[in-house]
Amino acid sequence: MWTQQIVWAVIGLSLAALTGLGGKKEKKKLSDFRISKTNEIYTKRLRLRYPELGDATDIYACVQSSEFPEQLPLKEMEAVEAIIKWIKMLQTNRQDGRGYSWVAEMPDTKELIGQVTLSKMKEANKYAIAFWISPKHWLKGYATEAVEGVIAYGFEELGAEKIWASAGKWNQASQGVLEKIGMAQVGENLEGYYSKGEPIATYEYEIEKRY
Repeated sequence: MWTQQIVWAVIGLSLAALTGLGGKKEKKKLSDFRISKTNEIYTKRLRLRYPELGDATDIYACVQSSEFPEQLPLKEMEAVEAIIKWIKMLQTNRQDGRGYSWVAEMPDTKELIGQVTLSKMKEANKYAIAFWISPKHWLKGYATEAVEGVIAYGFEELGAEKIWASAGKWNQASQGVLEKIGMAQVGENLEGYYSKGEPIATYEYEIEKRY
């Protein structure tokens, strides 16, 4: 499912511009983040930047970790060359305006720890978000932080009215991230995406912009 995660686990705000679909959590807005002239997003602990071909080795190391979920299509990329091809696709989508991708890294050490993508959907002003975090950095809140920043960017900079995501039914961690940022479950799909030729059932989520 090479449109990205994608929500390959999804996997995968003014968050103040969001509806309260997922509860009364205080929403983030774009001013809570710092955006550079190159559309980099700086959260409290992360730098989200444009993916480069030179990131392929680091991404490969993340997804080939023994802890990286077998159910995610990225796990099927068994060579750095496949990762390079995937990054080129992300770059092309960005140039064509079909999708916007960022890699997440630690600002001080430049360690790459994950990736987030917003992809245009057929419905006007609707995007799909996808994300993953290296197993080495699970349970530290980085996924929530990165996804919040990208959703804020989608609503305020890209003019998104609605952002959609899906998470495998097996993937309670990603479901938790989506619910924590205020997304509401709106359905399920028995064939949400395919991994190793087999359908993976997913829950589907949405969040809307609030004016």
